[in-house]
Amino acid sequence: MLQNANFLCEIGTEEIPAGYLPPAIVYIKKSFGERLKEDRVAFDAVEVYATPRRIVILASGVASVQSEEEVELKGPSVKAAYDAEGKPTKALMGFLKGNGVEETHLLKRTTDKGEYLFAKKTLASEKTSAILPVILADIIRNIPFPKKMRWCDLKLAFPRPIAYFCVLFNDAVVPFEMSGIASSDFVRGHYVRHNRMVRVESISAYGSLMKENGVVVDHTERRETIRGELERTARSLGGELVSDDDLLETVTFLTESPFVLVCDFRPEFLSIPDIVLITEMKEHQKYFAVRGKDGVLLPNFLVISNNPPTAYVKAGNERVITARFNDARFFFDEDRKSRLADKVDSLKNVLFHKDLGSIYDKVERVRYIAAHLSQTLGLDAKTTARVDRAAFLCKADLNTAMVFEFTSLQGKMGRIYALLDGEDAETADAIDDHYRPRSQDDPMPRGVVSRVLSLAEKLDNLLGSYSVGNIPKGSQDPYALRRQAGAIVEMAVDGEMSIDLRAVLEHCAPKYANGADLVRPILAFIGGRANTLFAERGFRYDEIDACLSIDYHNYLEQYRRAHSLHDFRGREGFSEMLLSFKRMNNIVSAFRQKEPGYALRFDPALLKEDAERGLYEFFNSRREKIRELIHTDSYRELFGLLIEGKGAIDRFFDDVMVMTDDTGIRDNRLALLETILDPFRGLLDFTKISE
Repeated sequence: MLQNANFLCEIGTEEIPAGYLPPAIVYIKKSFGERLKEDRVAFDAVEVYATPRRIVILASGVASVQSEEEVELKGPSVKAAYDAEGKPTKALMGFLKGNGVEETHLLKRTTDKGEYLFAKKTLASEKTSAILPVILADIIRNIPFPKKMRWCDLKLAFPRPIAYFCVLFNDAVVPFEMSGIASSDFVRGHYVRHNRMVRVESISAYGSLMKENGVVVDHTERRETIRGELERTARSLGGELVSDDDLLETVTFLTESPFVLVCDFRPEFLSIPDIVLITEMKEHQKYFAVRGKDGVLLPNFLVISNNPPTAYVKAGNERVITARFNDARFFFDEDRKSRLADKVDSLKNVLFHKDLGSIYDKVERVRYIAAHLSQTLGLDAKTTARVDRAAFLCKADLNTAMVFEFTSLQGKMGRIYALLDGEDAETADAIDDHYRPRSQDDPMPRGVVSRVLSLAEKLDNLLGSYSVGNIPKGSQDPYALRRQAGAIVEMAVDGEMSIDLRAVLEHCAPKYANGADLVRPILAFIGGRANTLFAERGFRYDEIDACLSIDYHNYLEQYRRAHSLHDFRGREGFSEMLLSFKRMNNIVSAFRQKEPGYALRFDPALLKEDAERGLYEFFNSRREKIRELIHTDSYRELFGLLIEGKGAIDRFFDDVMVMTDDTGIRDNRLALLETILDPFRGLLDFTKISE
């Protein structure tokens, strides 16, 4: 809790949904600080706290009055300010009156639009206590809650009814009113154990006063208290807590004074897969699971209560979980009456998208893409068969009772059912992993079968979405295509999948409406994600541009080139070599801009000068080596070889005039430079690299 605060605002409410509060905290903290700055009110720190029944703003070091500020006001132009007789016009008089300044205080200043009048004015200082109500009203009205409602005839829209406002500044009540509710120095204690209004005699005593009345206001303190008690209790049961940060965040904002309650369930339910039991506990009841030291679930669960636990509460929670687990067992047993593979055909009856057909149609597209990827990667027959089998089964669990009940288990149940059906582990893992990453923190798919299937799934999502016009715009990305495009690049890089994505897309795009028009925008979209990933990995912007600006879409190779370039650019001679290549490229590019269709043919017999013969001999003798180094991705060795050629390039430019009047000699020298540059055109763009 913020220490030495001299401003307090508590908004007392009925119970606000837990998910509404974290974004509200962020918004209020940011907005309150910004408004104080805008209104010239100095302060040290602002903190915002929340419980289900209150939102609290605390600020320290808040000045009692605004700081003075001198501002410069732009008035009318000199021509508009005075008439032909030199008398002030209505425009000038209006400016003077509106801003409270005298004509004698005006200054003339020449701008790019002519001569204008300016006036300096010192803004008056107002008491902070008079400013705070305006700030609070604006912030309260604009908190971005997902849903807001109105009660009775109140004008203020809020998620739940507001019961009171406690607003104090320097321990004095700040007069404030919204929707007929006036501020005071009273707050409410815990709604069950201390359901009464208590007076806040001083802001410094607020935190302790609330604890005395059953409320831990600081949500970070509540969160760590809950975490510590959960872990301690799990250890006392001889196990370990099944950690879940999302669930911990939820229960933090469901309680004002948390208590941990140990409950039990019948051991017979442990025959149900762990993930089902854990999901049932979390999604329906907000319970925490406990694992034994051997990793097996214990027949216990932990409940976070807002009141001291009782035997009656314990029995109630156990009764509820028994009913839930009975349902889960029924769903599981029903699903096991048929094999996973037998459920695939029924996907024909499940619509994926009105313009893209059924889920079964999607499975067939994914199989097609996966087969092409397997061929492109040169996978052996056994691995290819596993990829196809995983693709065939990957959506089958969507027609299971368990996934119908818990959509978050799609893929996970497919894996479990596949293993129970006797499918090999790689195939089963791919059914789950092909959805990864499900979130920002979720790991990438494991193993080659999983990665190929995941890549096929994401390419189908991109091709399908673009074909029907579901393209991300601005911050809108309802189908998480940006995350999927980023995953494509990351899988290619970290999974060492050497794939020409343009070729893959061109092969697969005809399966979709307007297929020919999809490749270019999708490549640009994925390229943007590649740029982001490369930047996150520490590459400089020019290194990224040099590798990604060429028309090449093998992100593994581009990453390796960027990495080699990044590592090599500090070596002696690299900058000089770079300048030499840029010079060659500039000469050839300038000529091609003037003569785009002009045929250049190189003939060694036309070389006249020792320097041009030396340049030719150096690169010609290493031509095969250069091609080998590029083909084998040996970029560091390649850059080293190019540095060796710097001397020959420099001698050429010192002794030879390329653009000579003799067109035959000129064309031959241009052709020589073009021949040297050709192997590198698809490698990277040297002109993008800064020196």
